Amino acid sequence: MRLLRVFRFAKYRTQDIKEFLSKKLIEVHLERNPKTKMNCRRCGSLMKSGHGSYPMRIQHMPIFMNHCYLVFRRHKGWCSSCKAVRSEQLDFISEESPHKSVEYSWWIGRLCEISPVHEVANLMRESSATAWRLDYKRMKRMLGKYKIPKVRRICVDEVYARRKKKKGETRDDLFLTVICDLDTRRVIWVSSSRRKEALDEFFLIIGKKASEEIDVVATDLHEGYGASIREHCPQATHVWDRFHIMQIFDDAVNETRKDLHSSLEKGSEEQRLSRGKFRFTFIKKKSKRSYEEALHIDALVRENEYFLKLELIKESMHEFFNCRSAEAAKKILDNIGLWCWQCQFKPLMKWYYNLNASWKTLKNYFCHRVTTALSEGMNNVIKTLKRSGYGYRNMHYFKLKILQRCGYLNSKYMENLQI
Repeated sequence: MRLLRVFRFAKYRTQDIKEFLSKKLIEVHLERNPKTKMNCRRCGSLMKSGHGSYPMRIQHMPIFMNHCYLVFRRHKGWCSSCKAVRSEQLDFISEESPHKSVEYSWWIGRLCEISPVHEVANLMRESSATAWRLDYKRMKRMLGKYKIPKVRRICVDEVYARRKKKKGETRDDLFLTVICDLDTRRVIWVSSSRRKEALDEFFLIIGKKASEEIDVVATDLHEGYGASIREHCPQATHVWDRFHIMQIFDDAVNETRKDLHSSLEKGSEEQRLSRGKFRFTFIKKKSKRSYEEALHIDALVRENEYFLKLELIKESMHEFFNCRSAEAAKKILDNIGLWCWQCQFKPLMKWYYNLNASWKTLKNYFCHRVTTALSEGMNNVIKTLKRSGYGYRNMHYFKLKILQRCGYLNSKYMENLQI
């Protein structure tokens, strides 16, 4: 009798427990309390009884590695609000599936938060499709209660999501826009594509008032993000990420190396030392080069003054972001531009012209030294998530998984956010 008291369910009492040890199966038979009232499963209104019942067998939490099922009869009644015969509402039946209990569905979803779906299916001896469906429906239900927390400083970056383009799509549609809170270091929203509309979606969801409270937004040099920031939160300081700026600079340095290499005498020692196999040595910071790499560059700059000037430009740019003020940084940038024009380094001249024209945005880094490094780190987590799931066909499910693994759409944080 004490064991029967363990299985307590609203409106039902435990009648019997049957064991089938050969099948590793336990059945808990329930009996409805006739004194309880029935509520409609659609609208929750009280119903009149007397319209029969039907048998149900739902899966419950396993007991000592044995499958457990609840066996009972679900009653039906007349709902005056729906004007139809409806089944009664039972709190212990899962919203994700009428064949699973609430506890069982919650446990499957909780396991999917920390492990791939196919691994959870193997552990619980379920089909992968069933585990996926329970996880997806659970996350969609949680998304309905999710509210983006208030933020002051955010960073925005894109992550590569899929390969194939659908009809009418461009390459921008193959990405997802990931928005992170720089203070809590969590993902707060994920949008489709890397267009302006992707960031617009975030600002429209949080509302005008919350958008006006944002102080800093860190992004790469993508123009769509900048246009969205200017439209929805013009009061925020837009900061360009230093990594993406240096990435463009490194490309310009490499193009300049190619031009100098092609202008050298064929078969000469200088041309051998400036080959493409050494391209990463040229763009690497001097203090981070190995002893052999340092000897290699020293031998080249002693023979060719243009490579020496290219080395000076590169080292000056590495010191640019270490400046304590925007004024000091502007002096270094002007000197770099002057050297590029004197040496007629065309790739670097084009790079300087574009960067100097956007000085108004570039100087914001020295007021708020923030980057998109958090988003880049989250991208590594997202790529690992993608590999562990062997890719995702359903992009909406993929976005929810990102919010679940890297954000607040999970059982750990939902209660803390009071939603």
